[in-house]
Amino acid sequence: MLPFFAQVDSVLVKKTNPKTLRKMGANALDQNDPSSAVLLLNGAVIKNPKDGKSWSLLGWAYMKQRDYERSRNAFTKAIAVEPDNQKSAVFYLAMMQKQSGMYDSAAANFKRYRKLKGTEPSLKKIAATEANFCDSAKIQIRKRKPMVVMRLDTTINKVNTEASPLQLDENTMWYSSLRTEKRLFVEEDDTATIPTRRIYKAVKTKGVWKFAGEVNGPFNTADANTGNACFSADGKRLYFSRCSENALGKFVCAIYLSSKEGDKWSEPVKLPEPVNLNNYSSTMPSIGNDPATGNDIVYFVSDRKGGKGKRDIWFTVFDIRKKNFKNPRNAGSKVNTKEDDVTPFFDNETRTLYYSTNGAGGMGGFDVFKASGDGKKFTESINIGAAINTGADEIYYTIGKNRKEGFFVSNRKGGNALKNRTCCDDIYYYANPSYINVKVKGTMQDPNNPKKTLANTLIEVYKKDPITGDPVLIKTIFSDSLGRYKTEVEAGADYFLMPRTKEYMATKTNVPAKNLTRNTTISTTMVLKEKPKGTIFIPNVHYDFDKPTLTPESKKVLDTTLFTLLKTNPDLLVQVESHTDSKGSEAYNFKLSQKRAESVMQYLIAKGINAKRLTAKGFGESKPLVPNENPDGSDNPENRAKNRRTGFTVTGYSDLEIRTENEGED
Repeated sequence: MLPFFAQVDSVLVKKTNPKTLRKMGANALDQNDPSSAVLLLNGAVIKNPKDGKSWSLLGWAYMKQRDYERSRNAFTKAIAVEPDNQKSAVFYLAMMQKQSGMYDSAAANFKRYRKLKGTEPSLKKIAATEANFCDSAKIQIRKRKPMVVMRLDTTINKVNTEASPLQLDENTMWYSSLRTEKRLFVEEDDTATIPTRRIYKAVKTKGVWKFAGEVNGPFNTADANTGNACFSADGKRLYFSRCSENALGKFVCAIYLSSKEGDKWSEPVKLPEPVNLNNYSSTMPSIGNDPATGNDIVYFVSDRKGGKGKRDIWFTVFDIRKKNFKNPRNAGSKVNTKEDDVTPFFDNETRTLYYSTNGAGGMGGFDVFKASGDGKKFTESINIGAAINTGADEIYYTIGKNRKEGFFVSNRKGGNALKNRTCCDDIYYYANPSYINVKVKGTMQDPNNPKKTLANTLIEVYKKDPITGDPVLIKTIFSDSLGRYKTEVEAGADYFLMPRTKEYMATKTNVPAKNLTRNTTISTTMVLKEKPKGTIFIPNVHYDFDKPTLTPESKKVLDTTLFTLLKTNPDLLVQVESHTDSKGSEAYNFKLSQKRAESVMQYLIAKGINAKRLTAKGFGESKPLVPNENPDGSDNPENRAKNRRTGFTVTGYSDLEIRTENEGED
């Protein structure tokens, strides 16, 4: 369908009466054509400056173009000429003031809107929340940490939108752009509307980032918009998106994959359903790495059904061995909102998802948020603060290779503007002078020989979530040929190391980094323990009288003993064993002990332990530790209590999937 603005010119506006112009402007907005709406509605208000409805619609049109200043002016005019009929203009004026960083004025108008009679209840509720966000934004500004932020120069940032910066190494960055100086208007919230978007390269020379041409490879194409490039952890797979018009006239994005074969990249292949779906977009991929399997976790943005809002963040797992993609899953309500959630970036070093949303409040429009997690399950998201976020839109936040710097995209004032000072997205570089690096090093020590170290041993590095305290596996490393290991973590959270061997127990070595205020090296020595042999009894595991039901106190005991052992040693196979005293018949005691052992087993399964690792066996009264009676035949309650016991025996070991590469050698 031809865009509405193709039918609009100054002659038409001059000849048309203001009421008709207002209707035509409203129609242009319905067709998502704010450029035509601006032309038509400006004509309407020039001819009839007392028409509050036309002023409000004009405010909407400018808001669609992200022209915050002109939008504010139009809503202010609407309120001035028809205060009783344009009450919603007060709300949208406040929104534009907030996106302009005018937090006091915005808060005042949000509160003003709430006091007006006859307004929309849903907007009143939002106004109350937004007023609080304005107060929060001012607090964020006061707490802002020092950050160097610079817009990249005009060899990279052109007058249209730049997007998806990705740093490959210290001196190379890829990004997508429509490289033109033509003043063509672009819908900023739809990267698919630019017909010639391509992936380009920038290089850093003498500390300055400069344009370095189109990237080599079979990625860009003349008949689709290309962008959002990202690499797998091993650098062998490149994911990116292509957007083009489908048979229904809708621009739809799809994710493609190219694999590195020697020094060349293969012809890109469109990912299969249900990652890509007809008539729904899948775009903005970002790659996480599963440290346990090495599989790619592909995060992406989609407007498909089943989401939490308009555009949601989803993820699929690429199984490297099976060469297939699993069914996509929604990242959940701790990440996704009722509005738009876009531009994910997954930081493998800290297992943190960074993304932008306009549905969680914050400094302005799209703010950058982060959520910690294991790649599939996340904690509550938090705003990363005013060092990056402003009243404008901040998207495509990424972290560079040295972790002290990175890039993001914003339409803040000072950019290479197209039609207004806040219309278009430019790429910005940031450097964090307060970044704290924590180095961890140590040795793996043989428990049987203090002078002997353990070479080529797999070590898992866990981060303790700062909010919940739950451990999250963030990466794996190996000790070198001398049993030495080294890695790096970041301040702001505590970590621990966990070795994985078939010969020894997994014992935690804590790495306290939460409260560090400067670059630090933490030296540790990891002394392993022998794996258990024979039967181990767990004290204070009790059941309801004459029943197999575990008491609440017993569950707490299991949580800190057998459950913890199984959780930290995923290769152990265990038989849960239960014993009774001699009261009651032998058959009854055997049956009761079997049910009690099964009760413990089911509790562990419910806590997440794989059922294949567990068996249950009841021995009844057949294996007393001590006599149930005294030598004179009288009852011995203390001995009977000792015989009513629960324990476990390690029956074997499952195969640990140990990787063969060796990291950490000098």
